[in-house]
Amino acid sequence: MKQVVLWIGANAGGVSKTTLAVHIGYEMAKRGFDVVLLDLDTNVSMSQFCGLDKDPPLEQTIAAVFSEDFDGNWPLLMPEWGKPKGKLQICLGGPVMIQVGSDLAVRNRREYVLADRFEDFPLPHQLVILDCPATLGNLNDVALAVATHMLILVELSPKSLTGANVLLSWYRGACKKLRLNPQPQILGFVPTKYDSSEAAQRDLLGQLPEMLSPLKIKCYPHVRYSCEFSNASGKGIPLHLHRSTHKAIKDLHPICQELTAILQEDLGDNQRTK
Repeated sequence: MKQVVLWIGANAGGVSKTTLAVHIGYEMAKRGFDVVLLDLDTNVSMSQFCGLDKDPPLEQTIAAVFSEDFDGNWPLLMPEWGKPKGKLQICLGGPVMIQVGSDLAVRNRREYVLADRFEDFPLPHQLVILDCPATLGNLNDVALAVATHMLILVELSPKSLTGANVLLSWYRGACKKLRLNPQPQILGFVPTKYDSSEAAQRDLLGQLPEMLSPLKIKCYPHVRYSCEFSNASGKGIPLHLHRSTHKAIKDLHPICQELTAILQEDLGDNQRTK
C-alpha cells in the first residue's frame, strides 16, 4: 500500500492544527490503518493532547531523526489509547525543534533531511501525519519536501484568510524552489473553530468555497468550536474517548473518508497489478 504523508498546517497559531492531527490520526486508526504523527512544532501541545511526557529526553524526540548520525531507530511512542484497531504512534517534537530549525540553516540538503530519512529508513505506517509549525520557515520546507498531501486549516476571520493566501503563495514558491515533482496535492481547506452564533463567521463560511473555486481547491465542511476538544486534550485523550457521541467527531469524517478512499484506491491498484 502506498504511503500517504499528510502535511497539516496554517500560517497562524491556535487554529487547531494539533487537535486535528490527533483526531484524524485516531479516527484513521479506528478504521484499521497504522498511523504515525510526526510532531514538527515547537510547543508541547502534542505531548499534552496525547497524555505523554512534556519534557522527554532529546533522543526520544524527532530531533534525534534530524541528527547527522541517525541510525534508523525512530523514537516512536504509543499513547495508552493508541491501538483502537490499527495503531497510532507519536514521534514527539516540542521546544527541541527550535534548535533543529536553527541548525537546518547550515545543513547540506537541509530541505530534504526528512525526505532522505524516509528513503533510507522507511516508516511502515500507511498514514504519516506531519503536525507543522505556524512559521513558514525551514521546518515547513522540510515537511513539504516529504509530503504527498496537504490540509490547510483556517479560522474564519479576514486576517486568517489573508494568512491562508500567504501560505498558498509560499506553497507555490517552495514547490518551485525545491523542484518537487509531483507536488504535494492540496486536499483542501478546513474551516476550524466555527461558531454558528457569530454572524461574521457565517458570512465568511459562505464566501470561502467561492474564493477557493477559481483555484480548484476544495473546501471541507467546518469543524465546529467546542470546549470539549480542550477538555479532552486536558485529559490527554481524543474527544472520541472523552465524549463518544459528541457531534464534533463527525465533522472530521469527510476528511477521513477521503483519506480512506485514497489508501484503499492504492491497495486496489496493487491488487490489480498482481
